[in-house]
Parts: sequence; C-alpha cells; structure tokens
Amino acid sequence: MPYKADHALSLLTRAQKLGRMAHAYLISGPRDARLEDFASSVLGLVSPARNSCLDDWAQDGAVILRPQSKSRRISVGDDASEVGTIRFLERMIHRTTAPGGHKLGIIVDAERMTIPAQNAFLKTLEEPPPRTLILLISHHPEQLLTTILSRVIQMPLLPPAGVRQFDEHEQKLLAVLQQLSSRTTGGIGAALGLKADFQAVIDDLYDEIKKELEEEFEKEQDHYAKTTDGTWLKQREEEVSAQIEARYLQRRDALMDLVLAWMGDVARQQVGAANLDLPQYRHATARLAEQWQPEETTQRLRAIRQLEQHLHTNVNEGLALEVAFIQAFGK
Repeated sequence: MPYKADHALSLLTRAQKLGRMAHAYLISGPRDARLEDFASSVLGLVSPARNSCLDDWAQDGAVILRPQSKSRRISVGDDASEVGTIRFLERMIHRTTAPGGHKLGIIVDAERMTIPAQNAFLKTLEEPPPRTLILLISHHPEQLLTTILSRVIQMPLLPPAGVRQFDEHEQKLLAVLQQLSSRTTGGIGAALGLKADFQAVIDDLYDEIKKELEEEFEKEQDHYAKTTDGTWLKQREEEVSAQIEARYLQRRDALMDLVLAWMGDVARQQVGAANLDLPQYRHATARLAEQWQPEETTQRLRAIRQLEQHLHTNVNEGLALEVAFIQAFGK
C-alpha cells in the first residue's frame, strides 16, 4: 500500500530510534512523488549531515549511481574504477563513510540496471559492510529481479496532496471518462464506443513504450556490436521485450486505477463525502452521481473491479475490456 511521504518517514524514524532500521529500502512511486527528496530525508535519519538533495549528499560520502551511458543503463562495469557502475559502487561503499559513521549507497532509476548488474548487485545487498544503508529509487520497480525485491523493504509513495499531475495518456483517459457525464444515450453501442476509446488510449501507450525502449536498444547495438557476440544480442532482445511488457502492464494498471478513482468519486458524491480522489473533476462526477442510482453505481464499480482482476490473468485483453464495458456502461 502506498504511503504519504510524511507517514513513511515517520515509520522509518520510529524504526531508527528503536534500532530496527533495515539496511536496504526500495523507494518507488510516480514521478511527482518526489522520490529523491524523500531519499534525502531518509539519509538524514542516520547521519547528522543536513542536505536538501542527493547530489549534496555525495559531498558527504554517499555513493550515488545514476544511469550514465547513452542507453541510460547501469552496467556491471569492466573494473572498479569505472564510475557509475556496480563495481564502482561495491568498491566505494567499503571506502567511504558519511558523517555519523554510516556507509550510504543510492541507486537512482534502479530499474535501469542491466540483468547482469542486478545479479552482481545482489552480493552487496546480501553482504553489506557494517552500518550500511542502501536506497534504491525506482519509478518502475516491477522491472527489478524478484531476488532483489525480496531483499529490500519496499516503500511505495503517493504524490503530495494537490500536486498530482497527469501524463498525456491519463489526460486522454480522463477526457474519455468526461464523455460519460455528457452522454445523452446509453446502451451497448455507447458502451462499445467507450471501450474503443479506452482501447485507443492503451494502444497508444503501448506503442510509445515500445518505441522508447527499442530506440534505446538500437543505441546499445551501435555501441556494443563490435565488442560482444551474438549471445549478448539475443539476451538483450529478450530483456527488452520483457521490459516493454512489464512497463506496459504497470502503466495500464495505473490507468485502471484512474478509472476506479473516477467511479469511486461518483459513489462518494452520492453519499455526500467531502474528500474525492479527483477533486478537479468533481463537477463531471457529480453529474453522474445525479444520473445514476446508488445501486447502479455499485454494480458498475463491481464490473470495473472484476475487469482489473481479470487483466492480471491470461485472459484476452480486448475481450475482457468488451465484456466489462458492456456490464459497466451498457445501460
């Protein structure tokens, strides 16, 4: 369950005072959740140094890795002197200490580690030096190996209240949902039209993710074509395909959450609740709250929740969407 940043920090503060703070945490969330600012605050729990950003912590002994190559990947590295690699982190985390005596290691955009880099990092994660704090920061934690996920404490964060920003695909989906409140006719035809609009949003999303990751792969091919054999190329192709699918599913889940938030706001307005998930769309959800009976809203919500569950199985995506949209909006 995602936490608000202040609540998550209070939990870690309590753990630190009780001597129960773990040695490794995965801080995740959307880009407007300010993950790096939160990580900087966490470092302040174990060190008397006071820095407002991660780059300043580097001046106080923290070892910070960020994707640096043209392909924006974090690699194992040829040797420990190669800055920005896992081998560099392994060496430096044994040699540097922050004020207060802790060794601090931070990997920003941790999902950008290659599979070999993630496997190499496991050694440090499993056998860190004494008094070590490792923070992984990721907007796409589903791309990390399960062996890494099982060895860290996960801290998923929510964006601060009032600052939620919607990306292009979320804005398109919200525009589709707004059509519900201005719809004068219903029936199966209208439901299928709504489904087609939603399908177009997620198709555009998939194409965007595929294009981005394949362009990165092409840059890697140009860089490594003359220095590696075909085995690497095949392994990397499989890795890219898996990343495309994983990132798409994660982003599709976020869009489904947005649909549930919209429908939930309709239900909340019907019972007079003051707090809404999407307050900037209160007028549109209020119109639906007036048009639908509470029992109808409950049935529609149930259909969308069942759709969300079905999408986590091997069900055909298009068929699952069609059935659910007819059940939820074909009245």
